[in-house]
Amino acid sequence: MKILLAAPQDQTALGVISNYCRNALVDLGNEVEVFDFRKHPYSSGKFISGLKSIARKFLPSFPSPYAVSPIRSWTDKQINQMLLELVFRFKPDILLVLCGENILGETLQRISRELKTVTVNWFHDTLLLPYRQPLFRSIAAIYDFVFIIDSKVILRKIPITAKYIETLPLACSPDVHKRINLSPDEINIYGSDVAFVGTVTPEREKWLGQLAEFDLKIWGRWQGMSQRLKKCYQKKDVYAGEAVKIYNASKIILDMHHLWGKEEEIINVTPRVFEVPACAGFLLTNSSLQIGDFYRIGEEMIVYKDIDEQKHLIRYYLEHLQERQTIAQRSYERARAEHTYQKRLKELLETVRKAA
Repeated sequence: MKILLAAPQDQTALGVISNYCRNALVDLGNEVEVFDFRKHPYSSGKFISGLKSIARKFLPSFPSPYAVSPIRSWTDKQINQMLLELVFRFKPDILLVLCGENILGETLQRISRELKTVTVNWFHDTLLLPYRQPLFRSIAAIYDFVFIIDSKVILRKIPITAKYIETLPLACSPDVHKRINLSPDEINIYGSDVAFVGTVTPEREKWLGQLAEFDLKIWGRWQGMSQRLKKCYQKKDVYAGEAVKIYNASKIILDMHHLWGKEEEIINVTPRVFEVPACAGFLLTNSSLQIGDFYRIGEEMIVYKDIDEQKHLIRYYLEHLQERQTIAQRSYERARAEHTYQKRLKELLETVRKAA
């Protein structure tokens, strides 16, 4: 099957997921072309892209040219024209878009009308994020198929008009997320009793501050450095390969949904629920509506409901190595057998084939 994957090719979260998807689609025997809808034409030249890099280094808060409305309008028009040219040249059976915030409805309609290409969107963000809902509503009805990472319970709260909508969670990439041998120096750098990998929002900072009594390392981006957690902060830019070292070296990886601790029900899981177990790491995650769909709670995955239970479980599993290793092994086997990008995309393609 010929598949055009429209997704970023960079070191953002979606760019990394895009690479996992491309590799999985190729492994499934498909012919794949990739289109980066976030690669802006105005900065494609070496001179302009060089100036942009320098400006970002010395003026990190300076707005992107893309934030200027006339430039954005011109850029989106150019991006859609480039996409059309590639589609008409490649003639894919399926156009698979990951998010695709600047791919226009008229572009998709022309592709469907003139080439009979099936259009599919896999939306990688939770719809619980209010700022993502307008975008999703605007694109959902345009695509032939839409896949979301949330439980479909979300549709009771956020009515969506779509031709076809189904849940398809994120996953792990076994070629990346795996057991690895670390040197003593790497274990010293990346290891700790408890590790958190992710963006430190003000809400997460509040919860992490209550864990300062532990040997805690925090990896990822933060806005302001909390004095209480100052000794815990490590590195801001942590990508796939380095995260895998953390997952292998640390005793407990702490997963904390951005909505945890709030009144709203959590109806999706983070990618760490799949990536950490695939590295044979021990993950401690918050309770959610979805987690029981993927693992046997208490046997393959340990979850907490509040900060007191979280701290209790950290202490317990730091003291009970054998139990920790047994649970990590069970979740390792489950993740690599059932929760891979190859499995997810095979399911997506079979759904499209049966329903198209």
